[in-house]
Amino acid sequence: MNIRILSPSTIIKEFQRIDVHPEGICLMEPKTRHYCVKISNVNIKQANVIKQEALAVGADAAVPYAVLNLEDKPVDVILMGTFKQYEKLAKKLKKQFFGLKEIGRYIIETISHYENVPSIFAISKKTIKIRDFMIMGILNITPDSFSDGGKYYGDVSLAVDRAVEMEQQGASIIDIGGESSRPGAQSIDEQQEIKRVVPVIKAVRKKVKCLISCDTSRTSVAQMAIEEGADIINDIYALRRDKKICKLVAEKKCGVVLMHMKGTPTTMQENPHYDDLIGEISEFFRERIEFALENGVKKERIIIDPGIGFGKRVIDNLEIIHRLRELTCFGLPILLGTSRKSFIGKLAGDVLPQERLAGTIASCVAGYLAGARIFRVHDVKEVNQALKIASGILDYGKNQSSWT
Repeated sequence: MNIRILSPSTIIKEFQRIDVHPEGICLMEPKTRHYCVKISNVNIKQANVIKQEALAVGADAAVPYAVLNLEDKPVDVILMGTFKQYEKLAKKLKKQFFGLKEIGRYIIETISHYENVPSIFAISKKTIKIRDFMIMGILNITPDSFSDGGKYYGDVSLAVDRAVEMEQQGASIIDIGGESSRPGAQSIDEQQEIKRVVPVIKAVRKKVKCLISCDTSRTSVAQMAIEEGADIINDIYALRRDKKICKLVAEKKCGVVLMHMKGTPTTMQENPHYDDLIGEISEFFRERIEFALENGVKKERIIIDPGIGFGKRVIDNLEIIHRLRELTCFGLPILLGTSRKSFIGKLAGDVLPQERLAGTIASCVAGYLAGARIFRVHDVKEVNQALKIASGILDYGKNQSSWT
């Protein structure tokens, strides 16, 4: 006799291996998937109905004392159940009042995003489908970036050569930025930023076929970058620094990256603190996505970035990567930027940025397994290879014929 726990990804194969009838597999497979779903900011009536209906379908719900005491305040509910039970719950909630009719559908959508990581975004009339992952190669046109500051600053031809090299190494996006966002960095004026990045974007566009991203949060810079061929605006302020940039993104139909940052690059590492890290980041994205949608940006053009190192302690960065899949709830691709960052250096024993390749690879692979699909990195060739292996392991059942 041998007893073992089955990996979730192998359950259907094991059903087939023991010769379960195909119709039986269809009926039982949803019962094998168990999820804990958190619903935030519902009122007491809603919480009570959700709990009762969850119990009625065989699931369960954890509610705070406030629900039992019938206190008049917003509360959170944590549901526990199988996918099959959630399907039943969604049907029951659809018949309810108190604003509950759509909650069941949202639960099913959230589970779907969790299982099938969002991997599609749009640029103009073009839909970009991420096959496994995408590499965003970093091209800093700055004198003071923490890792490669000065390397391509003031030399357009050298920057172009590096862009071409990164595309050949597997980059699907070249991210060009002219203002350092390292901790403690001081802001530069718009004309300086334009002078640094626009000529490079213009020259790079003539040499590469891949997408070009402009790392900026200013409307004037973004507009000139788009005119010279940029496809994506990568805004570390998530459209907060210059609100006009949102209208520009909507008008030009380019892609946009919304990044979470606490404070500004100058202040962000001054004792950052969170009471509920993932909850606060989720609420930030909810508000920023709503702002973008209200100002004309289509949801399919948005990518989210949790902002590793931007107002986070080492422990915060680790928690974000560990719980990254929770951010799939928005149904948007997740970009992860860990490349050579200080938390890697600290964990590895205070090593210099140029000595953090192994740590970068480890963080990207962990992020990929947790749900990230776009990776902003300096070392394109090495990370690309590592993620190909990670992708092959994760999805080994899909492409076996091409490897044998």
